[in-house]
Amino acid sequence: MNLSRNVPTAAQIECFAQSISGHVSSQLSPGYEPLRCGLVWNGRPPEHYPFLIVTARTTTDVAKAVDFAKCHGLAVSARGSGHSYSAVFLCDGGLLLDLSQLNDITVDRSAHRLSVGAGARSGLIAAVLAREGLAFPVGHDTQVGIGGFLLGGGLGINCAAWGGMSTFNILAADIVTADGKTHYINAENNPDLFWALRGGGPGLPFIVTRFHLRCYDHPGLISSNTWLFHFSDLLHLTQELEAVASSLDPRLQVMVAIFSAPPELAELCSAEDCGRIVALTAMAFAEDVDDASLILGPLASLPMLSNAIVRTENPSTRFAEIQEQGKALLVSQRFRTDNILCDNLGDAVKIVMRHLPMAPSPASLSLIVLGGQKTLPEAAYSVSGRYFVSTYAQWDLTEDDQVNAAWLKGFYDDMAEVATSAYINEFDLEGRRDEVSRCYSAATFERLVILRQSYDPMGVFYNPFAHSCP
Repeated sequence: MNLSRNVPTAAQIECFAQSISGHVSSQLSPGYEPLRCGLVWNGRPPEHYPFLIVTARTTTDVAKAVDFAKCHGLAVSARGSGHSYSAVFLCDGGLLLDLSQLNDITVDRSAHRLSVGAGARSGLIAAVLAREGLAFPVGHDTQVGIGGFLLGGGLGINCAAWGGMSTFNILAADIVTADGKTHYINAENNPDLFWALRGGGPGLPFIVTRFHLRCYDHPGLISSNTWLFHFSDLLHLTQELEAVASSLDPRLQVMVAIFSAPPELAELCSAEDCGRIVALTAMAFAEDVDDASLILGPLASLPMLSNAIVRTENPSTRFAEIQEQGKALLVSQRFRTDNILCDNLGDAVKIVMRHLPMAPSPASLSLIVLGGQKTLPEAAYSVSGRYFVSTYAQWDLTEDDQVNAAWLKGFYDDMAEVATSAYINEFDLEGRRDEVSRCYSAATFERLVILRQSYDPMGVFYNPFAHSCP
């Protein structure tokens, strides 16, 4: 932080508060603590205390807040929906911009364009688009905010068929830079910042207030099939999946979840299942029933499917139901996550089978997503791997925080041996801040460092991986 500290007085804070349409709360304000804790979706109370929390209602509010922070030496960070495992947007002693009220949604049906405020959530975006016969690869939970999701890349619903990664569908954005000025950026207008916008992750040298996005025709039919297997079948199942993965239609989203068996299935588990089952889910984003059958065909012929203990067919589902399925797996109050991208699924699965049964909390689960991660030279998202393997440690009691964090750390220390890279939106940004470069190519990471120095030389915007707030 290069700014000189000049703590604002109560009178200066009040004057600033009167100048914007949003709300300002300081550490001395009534209600500060519940407001601070409510900013974080994760049930673990946040460890950091911003000096000011500014709930912005307009882009002008954001610009004025940046100016005020710069004047008083307060590092600026931003929060979209707060749907974060690590809450790296919180900064001790800084100014936090809460963008959750910037959530309006505008659709241009004929142009297949979508304009959304940075605080809009995935569930509402999907619902608004569906009414227009359109779709966008939003997050797998209704509460996922579009801002952080897109800045980190966005491993969204059906994203393999819709752009490769959700962030590649950004056509333009409205931003506020460190000088408090607003800009409209796209590939032609300030291409450096537009490059960083698409996958640069936390700590960028600007605040995004609005995204302008490409959207797609809504599928005529979304069908979903789920097969449940014994945990002991996981290695053979993933070997068969790996054999056909490269031939699957990109409109087929294939995921494998490994979690504790519900009571009604627990009696089917043998000792070697360690109380866990495996769910293989395949969703076809198709034109009609016949098209869905063709998309699903290569997967439906796998020999291992005959070993399924339960099969559930949902010939027609909706985005909201897909998002509820993802949300239903997170059953606890406190969370921590880590992940890798890899090209060798078999070696990764062996590590999962070794570590997951040792989880301190039986609610913890692992998720595998098939499909290579596409990269573009004009985007900061720059990592790749044929498979995404993420683990969600979840528990309820405060006293179990450290043991779960240590278990996840040891698990993914081993996973790093087979990783090609990692996805920053589900990387353990608390336990691995010094390893964040793994979420970028070497050239991208270096370019981002240079861009921060060039566009924010005074360190107005908080970079959680470079320095602490004053």
